[in-house]
Amino acid sequence: MLYTSTRGNAPARSLRELLRRGTAEDGGLYVPETWPELTPGELSALGGRPYDQIASDVLALFGGAEWQQCDFTAGIRHALAGFERNDGPPLTCLDDQLWSMELFHGPTLAFKDYALAPLAEAIDRELALTGNRATVLCATSGDTGAATANAFAGRARANAVILFPEGRVSDVQRKQMTCLGAANVQAISVRGDFDDCQSIVKSLYQSEAAEKYSYTAVNSINLARVLLQTAYYICASVKIRNACGQPVNFAVPSGNFGNVFAGYIAKQMGAPIGKLIVTSNENDVLPRLFETGRMSKAETIPTLSPSMDIQVSSNFERMLWILKGNDGAATRDMQEQLARHSYYELSQAEHSRLTETFGAMKCGKGDALDTMRRIHETFGKIICPHSATGYFAANQLKATLDGPVVVAETTHPAKFPTAVEEALGTLPDTPARLEELFARDEEFATIDATVEAVQGVIDEKFGTPCY
Repeated sequence: MLYTSTRGNAPARSLRELLRRGTAEDGGLYVPETWPELTPGELSALGGRPYDQIASDVLALFGGAEWQQCDFTAGIRHALAGFERNDGPPLTCLDDQLWSMELFHGPTLAFKDYALAPLAEAIDRELALTGNRATVLCATSGDTGAATANAFAGRARANAVILFPEGRVSDVQRKQMTCLGAANVQAISVRGDFDDCQSIVKSLYQSEAAEKYSYTAVNSINLARVLLQTAYYICASVKIRNACGQPVNFAVPSGNFGNVFAGYIAKQMGAPIGKLIVTSNENDVLPRLFETGRMSKAETIPTLSPSMDIQVSSNFERMLWILKGNDGAATRDMQEQLARHSYYELSQAEHSRLTETFGAMKCGKGDALDTMRRIHETFGKIICPHSATGYFAANQLKATLDGPVVVAETTHPAKFPTAVEEALGTLPDTPARLEELFARDEEFATIDATVEAVQGVIDEKFGTPCY
């Protein structure tokens, strides 16, 4: 299977090549030329396997014979075996229409671990096979950076550079990026917001230093990471459909559209998924798009749920390419209009096609705090403010949906103790792994939001590479 750019002016690549690339040469994102489709029997067989095998098999479907011959699956299984729960994300039936899917049982207590831990193993394997090195670039609103730092710390073939917006991640998220003490990891606090960090990373991929440092991506703009997340949608939807006999809907807290796009991929493969509900905080760029058909930038507002404090949802470019009939030129024109004028508009037909599969809902601070209290009182669960947006949307929309709603609980509440205390009047328990981490000193650089400043830190930290 080959992968092409959403903007149509870059060479097709294999999945192995995507491990060592961020965006395509033309600035687009990679998408598969075809989606692998599974029969109901094949899907049931896949969904019944151990979780690490599901993740491995999904990547094999997208990677083809070359992927299997290079034995990437052993690394994926090894990465997932180290999780607190290595049987996959726990699924709990809360009532006859509501399920939870806890995605925070990995090393950094957030859903990003389910993709980044095995992705780091796959990248390391690829570098070993080719005799190369790489520098991983990561822009983060909090959780991706923590998972990246943990996954790549101490690796001999890869350095990791992590950009996070100054003052706009939780203290726990920041310390997970800055307290590792790993010589090959550089955390950078950027005086700006997440969109500034993401823009800098994209520019670095296109810079003169890109080839010299072998820059690659682990953000969800790297399709391999999104494909790994597809596994938990397949696993959950098959298990719940087998239990209730209905299609399964998912409410997914979303900022950059990567996690929910993994659900879309699972649906295209044949998973029994109904609606995918995108939920957000006050930074409601996606709910506004789904309501009006207009993608428009706005100022990013600091909120209780900083991992969704995003106004440029990069991964939506893949969905735009699909809506445009896989037309790279049309997708490129829309993205250029967004860059120049801060908006674009879908046609009525494109908007209708989008809302056939997706729904969306905004959840402000008051509703999030109320939802955190309600879930605790009703089910005895303490949830993070991101997950609260999912439960809020599920409560508002479940009467309109066929089948149960699964809320993707994206982060452990201990990563956002201030929000939990504001909602419940008590602090969540702190896992031992966080207490141990916080005993260490922090190390990071603070710079202005410019490509030159970031490149300067990379040069100072890692010197002139000889890759």
